[in-house]
Amino acid sequence: MAQNGSLAAGRIDIQQTILRSASVSRPLTLAAPLGLRDPVLPLRGREALVDALTRVHLGGLPDGLVHVLHGLNGCGKTAIALEAAYRAQQHLGERLSLWWLSAHRAEPLEEGLRALAGRLGLRGRQAHAHELVDVLWQTLSRSRTPWMMIVDGADDPTVLDGPGLFAAGTGWARPHTSPCGLVLVTTSDGTRRSWGTVSTLHPVYPLSDDDASRILTDHAGPHAGTRPAARSLARRLGGLPLALKLAGAYLAEVNAMPRAFREPGAPDDFAALRRALDGPQAEALNPAQAISSTWRLSLDLLHHRGTVYARPLLGLLSVFAEAPIPTVLLHPATLARHPDFQGIDGRVLWRTLEALVALHLVDLATGEPADNRQTADDPEGPSALRVHPLIRDASRQVRYLPLAAQLLQQACNLQHAGHPEEPDNWPTWHLLAPHPLFLIRQQEALASLPRFLQTAVAASSENAARYLLARGLLRPARDELARLLELHQHLHSHDTEDTLSVRHNLAGVLHELGELGQAESAYRQVERDYRLLLGDRHPHTLTARHELGRVLHDLGRLDDAEAELTAVLALRRATQGNEHAHTLTARHELARVLHDLGRLDDAHTEYQHVLTWRRTHLGEEHPRTLTARHNLACLVHDRGHLTEALAEYEHVHSARKRILGPRHPQTLHTAYRIGCAMRDNGQPEQARSLLSTVQQAMSDTLGANHPHSQRAATAVASCSSSGQASSGA
Repeated sequence: MAQNGSLAAGRIDIQQTILRSASVSRPLTLAAPLGLRDPVLPLRGREALVDALTRVHLGGLPDGLVHVLHGLNGCGKTAIALEAAYRAQQHLGERLSLWWLSAHRAEPLEEGLRALAGRLGLRGRQAHAHELVDVLWQTLSRSRTPWMMIVDGADDPTVLDGPGLFAAGTGWARPHTSPCGLVLVTTSDGTRRSWGTVSTLHPVYPLSDDDASRILTDHAGPHAGTRPAARSLARRLGGLPLALKLAGAYLAEVNAMPRAFREPGAPDDFAALRRALDGPQAEALNPAQAISSTWRLSLDLLHHRGTVYARPLLGLLSVFAEAPIPTVLLHPATLARHPDFQGIDGRVLWRTLEALVALHLVDLATGEPADNRQTADDPEGPSALRVHPLIRDASRQVRYLPLAAQLLQQACNLQHAGHPEEPDNWPTWHLLAPHPLFLIRQQEALASLPRFLQTAVAASSENAARYLLARGLLRPARDELARLLELHQHLHSHDTEDTLSVRHNLAGVLHELGELGQAESAYRQVERDYRLLLGDRHPHTLTARHELGRVLHDLGRLDDAEAELTAVLALRRATQGNEHAHTLTARHELARVLHDLGRLDDAHTEYQHVLTWRRTHLGEEHPRTLTARHNLACLVHDRGHLTEALAEYEHVHSARKRILGPRHPQTLHTAYRIGCAMRDNGQPEQARSLLSTVQQAMSDTLGANHPHSQRAATAVASCSSSGQASSGA
């Protein structure tokens, strides 16, 4: 396979010529193409792997196994082999016999082995390589002079079988007993059974963001942008060395050209190229389009092996977001109803995924942002899959969008995934949420779906936005709900119950963001529309009134809040009973109002009743239990029992930090109260340090103008005096 790189001011391109005809005659060389190794541009991020290969070969500890470098095409396996060969040559000089054989096809490999046998003096009656192979490996095993054989491009391991079976040790390449020899194979196939026990496998993963950004800078030059911009582009390119080199070389070429010669709008730095990859120029500038033919060859190989669902499955996976894809999405029975997946079941689906993983077209992942490595040994099995971003770009097929919508509808159903407000369900929603929120942004593609599927995507997206709200990710939640409301208004000529649900959640985000005036107006409208649609006593109507009462409390309109929450509590008791969770929540919010009205005994009674119920029914560290404990501690604080209050604050803060996260608004609010208690307890320096940290974190997450941020700033200033703690939760 010959590759001719071509870079233009508006396009990244590789032209490939594959020589397939047996009649084509080319001079044969076994020399390693060391000229392709650039002595100026270092091999980034592969030092440990090259060192390991060097130790095997030169460290006096040969294992005689075939060493297999396997990874995604374009990840730099050949470059690693070249570097290992170069180091061996530098160390051993003319004592080293170095041979480079191509295994892209069977014929060149057989021809190369026959030439190698001739160079070793193994001529005679044998006319074909298969007649020489046993003698060849016997000779190499007896050798006491250093040698290195690199077999490059064995993407189809059966090419190495030759007269026998590679995995059995009877193929073209074999294990040996030479104390100074190394056999190194490069391939995209990491299937363990393909290589047997005669080999040791070395996975070659995409590069880290740091190493990948250095490659971009190496090739683009020092004037193509900042290191953060290079990291962002490197992440978008998935750390794939070939793509990084193409992108860097493109930018270098653009910046070397007179500006008058450049195509209009051609990106000339890292940030501009990163933006272009998701814009109108993506097809011309995305390296995925230039090198996708190598990945298609891998899919062809899988199809030839009988893995017939690999191509459509990769196309389906590529429809989802650039995030770990939870395995729970791929419901076999739902897949089997699609024409491209007829006959698939769970076992076949798993084997197909294993085949894609073996060729590095898909990775198994835990779903955690920093973890993209295989977790097949997990007793629960891998929780998620990850598609390389460039493979996703090249493989995405919009025709699988309806199937993706159906799979999301099923996986995001609350009966399957659980309510997103419950912490026990957060690991599931952490994986699910990015995907409906991604689809909701694909407006043109979404509009092509039947209305019922658009509605299904909307429902999945609302549950995902509720997860963001529960995790305290308020601004993303607001943006997603606003986008979702636009879709509902497009789908429905009037407000439906689903539309009102979105409006209600959006009002809740406004409340949490401290936009109290807008939140009051939104809740009043939602409550009115729920009442017209569902009636005065419907739970949704009462919930809207309850939230309105909370906003009135936070606005300082305590009498109005008391009247609203008292009315809600009476209706909750009448319709749902005294001990219903919603009734208890109404009692809790009314207690907060009583607290700030100075009716501390009444508030204490209500807090204590709610806390006892929540401990019994929800658990000691459920977020709602912790909220009741926090507010009861505030009351104890306001009564002047500072030591008791401080101990309770610290317990709640520790639990909230562990369960909700250190920067969740509720966690920060408890930290704020700890600072106030320290100040009131005569510890101004400790209080100022803590409150300053809290105030900065609140400003970062909620905004500097949020009421919580402003109260924290006031508390910081008060630490220089003997100011009193503010009342209320």
